[in-house]
Amino acid sequence: MKYRFIPAFVMLLAGLITCILGLVQQWPVLTNLIALVIVLVVFYIIGQIAGQVVGRVQSERKAMEELEKKRREEEEARIKAEEEERERLEREAKIAEESQRRRQMAEERYSRTHSGGAADEYDDSFDEDAFDEDGNYIGD
Repeated sequence: MKYRFIPAFVMLLAGLITCILGLVQQWPVLTNLIALVIVLVVFYIIGQIAGQVVGRVQSERKAMEELEKKRREEEEARIKAEEEERERLEREAKIAEESQRRRQMAEERYSRTHSGGAADEYDDSFDEDAFDEDGNYIGD
């Protein structure tokens, strides 16, 4: 719809040039009118073809831009998901590392208190219920 004036513009421009040429060359009126009609019809058809070509090129360009935009959005979403997954894995690794460290500390305290050593080395701050069913240290 944007390009509906292209055929009329091309046709009228060609008609204007034909009229000016006929006046400058001093053609007879009948010859000038016949040439004008032929030029108007031919250039109207050429204008129709040009309008369709321009419309098709514009629609393809718009489709390519939308495709590129969609591809960019998908790439950004993928990168964001990868970053979130990486951050989640890092958090889980830190939690597992901290849990392992606390478990080792608790086991050391437990072994010191139950090793049968002297009474002055006894540490009653260890709570045997400090581990959940998976063996992770959950605190005192």
